[in-house]
Amino acid sequence: MCLLQLLISICTLGAAWQLSRVISDVFLNGISLNAAAADMGMLLFLLLIKALLQYPLKRPLCVFSSELQFQIRQKLHRSLAVQTVPDNKLQLLAVETTEALDKLSTAILPQILSLAVLMPLFLLTIAFIDWQSALIMLVTLPIAPILLALIGHKTKAAALEQWEKLGTLTAAFKDMLAGIITLKLFRQEVAQGERLSENSRDFSAASMNVLQLAFVSSFTLELITTLTIAILAVSIGLRLLYGEMSFSIAFFMLLLLPEFYRPLRQGGIAFHAAAEVHTAWKTLQNTIETGRSDLRRGARDELRVPPDISVHELSFTYPEAPLPTLQDISARFPANKVTCICGTSGAGKTTLLKVLAGLLSPQQGSVLFSGKKLADMAEESRQKLISYIPQAPHIFQGTLGENISLFDCGKKENIAEKINGALKSAGLSLSPDTSIGEGGQGLSNGQLHRLGLARAFYQDKPVVLLDEPTAGLEPAEEKELLNTLNDFSRHRTVIVISHREAVRKWADTEIAIEAGAAVPAGEVRHE
Repeated sequence: MCLLQLLISICTLGAAWQLSRVISDVFLNGISLNAAAADMGMLLFLLLIKALLQYPLKRPLCVFSSELQFQIRQKLHRSLAVQTVPDNKLQLLAVETTEALDKLSTAILPQILSLAVLMPLFLLTIAFIDWQSALIMLVTLPIAPILLALIGHKTKAAALEQWEKLGTLTAAFKDMLAGIITLKLFRQEVAQGERLSENSRDFSAASMNVLQLAFVSSFTLELITTLTIAILAVSIGLRLLYGEMSFSIAFFMLLLLPEFYRPLRQGGIAFHAAAEVHTAWKTLQNTIETGRSDLRRGARDELRVPPDISVHELSFTYPEAPLPTLQDISARFPANKVTCICGTSGAGKTTLLKVLAGLLSPQQGSVLFSGKKLADMAEESRQKLISYIPQAPHIFQGTLGENISLFDCGKKENIAEKINGALKSAGLSLSPDTSIGEGGQGLSNGQLHRLGLARAFYQDKPVVLLDEPTAGLEPAEEKELLNTLNDFSRHRTVIVISHREAVRKWADTEIAIEAGAAVPAGEVRHE
């Protein structure tokens, strides 16, 4: 890219020189347009080459931006395996925050290239022609960075406040949409709408603060560069008037001066884009690095596969909840068996499954896999060991195959074979190339559950945790799916939450959860 920027800068120099020659020859020396046709042709040729070189310069930047956003979203996705991120925060991180990094390639890197290549080349060229003008340019250059540095601290704080207000607005809007029916029933939609309007005004005020700082810095840079160009133009004009400089050289320098200061004039935009990118990057890193540290933490001891799982005096309370969801639970989930967790709604079954998956950390008690604490295991070991399929699996925008493999980057042949096998086992009669998610084909409730099962079949791990896997299926479909799961569950530790009688009869062991307690712990219902 530096080479392309150098070629573009050389073309700009050549075009400015050819234009100054044409103007001087035609209007001062009286040369006819026909005689100046060669110079005019060269001028057009250089302008055409400069325009054509812009595409291969911008394309790598666009590819870089696209790949960077894809990698960031992959890292965010991997971090979800080791930490729970609220939906509104995840959406903000995956969309607005990640897309803010696009300014790195559209506003920042092009200006860095111009500062690193174009400005030194133009400065050397002008120094070779007129050292006095080059000295003035060299002296005025540091003024702009100094002023930007003074504005920088306040810009950073304003950008951070803008992201915080956007996060608050996103969360409030999502909560309002999720509870719109309840709000209507209790006639609170007007009050909630006013609260949302207030959040929107706060975000608008924060955005205007950032724009004001951007305007001030841009105005300052424009003023400095305009005054500098005016000083140089007066100096060049006086020397031209007293015959110390030829017209073609003077005109050539006047053509170069706006181009030389253009990166500085646009530096204000690049500076504020850099502040926004820095804030977005730090926000993303806080989530990603937390996931990385959890991935590195823990032991990597050998474990008997499949393991038997047990919990001892387990208690868990959600933040700001008045009562514990789970309290003093002790239970055992034997290896090579299917254990069904049943109980009333709200008793904590899904919470217990998330604790077993390592997605939630209990305040008291422990989870043991073949006698080894789950909390002491490295997250890499957990990921190789456990498949957790929630009641409503998340659908990513992409193909059905990508949603099953969760964007696995292994060998394409093996992935395609595993995806087809998972689709067949789950009874999902759709092509792997079917587009789903936003803008794609919608899935029914039953198909959504089958998608979750297909992910479990694809992952093929020794511990499988399923939350209501047959919900929404007809009895005949449920029976067929349980037959498939019967083969799949061999040599695995399977824990399933279900209210369905067929699933409870199919399981080897049943544990009832009532009011946060296991009753009775590890009772074997079927053998």
